[in-house]
Amino acid sequence: MKIIKLFLLLFIINNANAQTCDCEKEFLHIKQFMEHNYAGFTDKLKLLTKSGYDKKANEFYKLSKSGGDNCVLIISQYLDMFKDDHIQVSATFSTAFDSAYISRRKQIDLPAGKTEALRTSTTHEGIYNFNFDSAYTIAVYKDKTPLHDYIGVIIDSKLPSWKKGMIKFEAKYVNDSLLKGILYVRNHMPKVEWFYLGKNSIGGDWQREGTKKEKRSFTYVPVSSKKLSDKTLYIQVSDFDPSNYKRIDSIFKANQEALNSMPNLVLDLRDNGGGSDFSYTPILPYIVTGPVKNIGVDVLATEANIAGWKKVLSDPDIPDDNKKSISRMIETMENNKGKLVNIVDDEIDSSYKTLAYPRKVAILINRGCASTTEQFLLAAMQSSKVTLMGESTNGTLDYSNMRDSSFSCMPYRLWYATTRSRRLDVGQGIDNTGIKPNQFLKPDTDWIAEAVKLLEQ
Repeated sequence: MKIIKLFLLLFIINNANAQTCDCEKEFLHIKQFMEHNYAGFTDKLKLLTKSGYDKKANEFYKLSKSGGDNCVLIISQYLDMFKDDHIQVSATFSTAFDSAYISRRKQIDLPAGKTEALRTSTTHEGIYNFNFDSAYTIAVYKDKTPLHDYIGVIIDSKLPSWKKGMIKFEAKYVNDSLLKGILYVRNHMPKVEWFYLGKNSIGGDWQREGTKKEKRSFTYVPVSSKKLSDKTLYIQVSDFDPSNYKRIDSIFKANQEALNSMPNLVLDLRDNGGGSDFSYTPILPYIVTGPVKNIGVDVLATEANIAGWKKVLSDPDIPDDNKKSISRMIETMENNKGKLVNIVDDEIDSSYKTLAYPRKVAILINRGCASTTEQFLLAAMQSSKVTLMGESTNGTLDYSNMRDSSFSCMPYRLWYATTRSRRLDVGQGIDNTGIKPNQFLKPDTDWIAEAVKLLEQ
């Protein structure tokens, strides 16, 4: 009985917070938080100019005064001003339905003939069904406003809470094949989302009426390896997340004999979005051919950033040695509040011995490579063994080491960068441009075969 009462109390409190949460107040909270705690803010302000930033931020502030359902969209687009993929918003709301909130959602009347016209569209506009359980059918069409370029509106639903005319998603162009905006999930709560535009699909969840979903077999494999020939070994690493470190270490140990005898290695890092630097340490001995130069980073020492780093100390996937380093960093931050503090010195690491094998290493990279993976590539590309092949990486490294903080009253968390690379001071920034491969590969070619051809020629 006590448990039930406690649940009801929490439900009432959460509902009260949801109903009294003010978008204007929330926007100002996030804006002030970014200005004080984001390590890239000073640099970004120079690029935007003070007047340019103030003008754009004020436009979003005015929108926030009547934000309503669009509040998280307004905040997300404000954050997009910084053009940094190390700034993100994640949802923390429950799957519960708030009937009062749902009843307030507006319904749009589509113009006469609009639905039929969309059924014959050859553009991204059209009628789309939900892939997974056909619970909804939506009309997707251009509707340019300050907050969105496209909207998806319910025209048929099997779910009682979803009425005809309710908006399912709204988003703006990032580029010709990508939108970013908000998706209203099953309980109607808005969530920041990306929408990839396919020929007959949107975001992987929506399929154009009358077309068949492309069959794609994708299974996440943390690490894998195989011999491609008697000369070439293949190792694939999906991510450098701390939880993947033991697998990376194990697969390199398991292949030690082959690595020490076969002349060629193909290291496949495609779509490896990063993780933690220590996770790639088992790879370095096999690719390094001399001293490795690393330009260090500074951390912005603020109360919020200190609190964020303290939470890392409870992560069971972080090795004890790393936790000791983080503890020392936190102590330095506490003694230098309000400053950018050097936490990683510029250094030249001469501890690696050049191994005879593998003699040549091809590293496959693409736009999905980001963050820690790019840090690894900065070290790898200094080796005379290494050839980078594929396409330019994402370009998300200059401001890094993300920490998170709760919104003031809405059920979301802000993720942001707390460190700044000193590469920026010597003109070696990579954000928004990425790391270019030594050899570009066309998307429709077999990249592994191309790597083998290069290595064995």
